[in-house]
Amino acid sequence: YNMYVRKLISHVAKKPEYWHLAHQSEELPDESCYALLSESLKKLDVGVPFEYIIGWTEFYKYRFQVTENVLIPREESEILVEQSILTLSNSTKHNLKVLELGVGSGAIISSILLSTSKSISAMATDCSPAALSAAKNNSTRLGVDVTFKRGDWWDALNSNEDGPFDLIITNPPYVGTGKINERVSLSGYEPSISLYGKEPSQSGTNDAMKIIRGASDWMADDGRLLIEHGFNQRKILSDFATSKGLFVLEQIDDLSGLPRVLILGK
Repeated sequence: YNMYVRKLISHVAKKPEYWHLAHQSEELPDESCYALLSESLKKLDVGVPFEYIIGWTEFYKYRFQVTENVLIPREESEILVEQSILTLSNSTKHNLKVLELGVGSGAIISSILLSTSKSISAMATDCSPAALSAAKNNSTRLGVDVTFKRGDWWDALNSNEDGPFDLIITNPPYVGTGKINERVSLSGYEPSISLYGKEPSQSGTNDAMKIIRGASDWMADDGRLLIEHGFNQRKILSDFATSKGLFVLEQIDDLSGLPRVLILGK
């Protein structure tokens, strides 16, 4: 908590993050700064995530604007970025088609595009107009080119024009309604649809299964689907993917050693 208070002081003073350390006895620039600090501290006290208060977050070396309409990107999701960059760099194709399902703030797709020299045609979907707006703002600010489409998972795409994709990435809602389902810190301020999905379930696997079910129709023959999942969902999703004719190529743990990402092939 104290760390966030100190960061807020620097933020309100419009100074670098560690400015307060060398200027502890200094006054803030004016009265409005104190009013803003007071308002921000009240939000922090009632549990509003720090990232929403300041309006941005750091993710994979870059800074992304976040609003209360999007999930705050988690460190675990950087695995999706790293594995995507690896997959793209290993491809012998020149022009690659990449899709992100459920783009949210756009942190994942934008980080991938900023970190690869490959020629990429990128597309991203979301069912939330507010999320698409946030993702567009971030991609424009960072100078990456993404085509955005609105809709539920595969329904957002036009089968005649879009796809097939060489790489599909997704971090779908995977928090289940079961009490011990997922060890994520839930503030109560993030959009519930981003955590539980439109149709919450005990296991939290509804959306991942919808994506896996339709994946082979949208994947290039040597395409890859990278999917982030809950720590206790690896087996059920791996078995389900196999039953739908996909191959489990890799199972990746996060930095805490918990199952976190599946890489699937056709």
